[in-house]
Amino acid sequence: MKTPRFIPPLIPRVGFTLVELLVSMVVLTIIMLMSARFIGQMQRTWSASSARLEQFREARTAFETITQALRQATLNTYLTYEYNTGPNPTVPSSKDEAPRKYVRHSELQFVTGRAADLLGSESPELMKNHAVFLQAPMGITARPGYEGLQRLLCGRGYFIKHGSDETYRPQHVSTERVRFRLWEYRPFSEMNEIYSVNPGGWFSNITSDTVEADETVERPSQLRPIAENIVALIISPQVTAEDARERNSDKTWIAPNYAYDSTTISGESVQNPQGTQHLLPPVIVVTLVAIDEASAQKLADRHGDAVPDLIPDGSFESCDDFAQDLAALEANLAKQKLNYRVFTAAVPMRNSKWNQMYR
Repeated sequence: MKTPRFIPPLIPRVGFTLVELLVSMVVLTIIMLMSARFIGQMQRTWSASSARLEQFREARTAFETITQALRQATLNTYLTYEYNTGPNPTVPSSKDEAPRKYVRHSELQFVTGRAADLLGSESPELMKNHAVFLQAPMGITARPGYEGLQRLLCGRGYFIKHGSDETYRPQHVSTERVRFRLWEYRPFSEMNEIYSVNPGGWFSNITSDTVEADETVERPSQLRPIAENIVALIISPQVTAEDARERNSDKTWIAPNYAYDSTTISGESVQNPQGTQHLLPPVIVVTLVAIDEASAQKLADRHGDAVPDLIPDGSFESCDDFAQDLAALEANLAKQKLNYRVFTAAVPMRNSKWNQMYR
């Protein structure tokens, strides 16, 4: 009998056909193209975001500088005798004069309002922007050995001015830059004239003390730019929401037109004949509008040395119209195809004694 021959089982051949390889390559190519496109889009988005942050970094730093200075503002308000109603009510006119009553008093000043009114200039950008001037314990001194006295009183002020950088541009830089700039008034403590002049006199001549190229350590300038391309600065003194509810009024009642001067009697009543005199506002709402460098260069190419008209006429004169005025400003910037950013914050005044003294 013949033994049957062993036949091994058929083993399927492992491999791909040409069609399968072609389909796989097409699918892989599509995936790689989609991945490359996605990665490219992410990279462009990240680059644009980084560039935008970089463009407004200077504006953000300037905004923080203003808000920090406001938080440190002080009036050192105190109660004293009133002897008369003359220019120096706390000083008797004769040795026989008796005190009449207690009054709040301070030798310091906090003032906000239209920059043109405070600085005595009719420049267009000062007419439509605000300024603020204050006293704060900054501890800035030019006298050797006094560096550790961090509570020394110094003046501070902020406003926007448009113009060239020719007065302080380094000699090796030949290209002139005409820009909107946020300026800071920052005298040393030794130069603080608040005690020797009438209210408002200690900052009235600051525009003539602009930083220049020949500035020296012995003769420092008190006014210098801290940021370029800042086109709007709005300062609104307000009370807290709780105080507004108690008075059944709006939070902006202490400065309905943005103007506030701590040395004047305002908002007086039978219970409080001095009103807001010699008091810091409880809250300051600061709004700053900045444009990027490309937009600033576009304005310079269009207008040259002339001041670009960015803020609509009549804007930021009444607190009731703040939202509409800001929207109109943004619409104007967008219409001119300018890239901008709005910074705003409500700054609580840590040295305000409103609850204790405004009663």
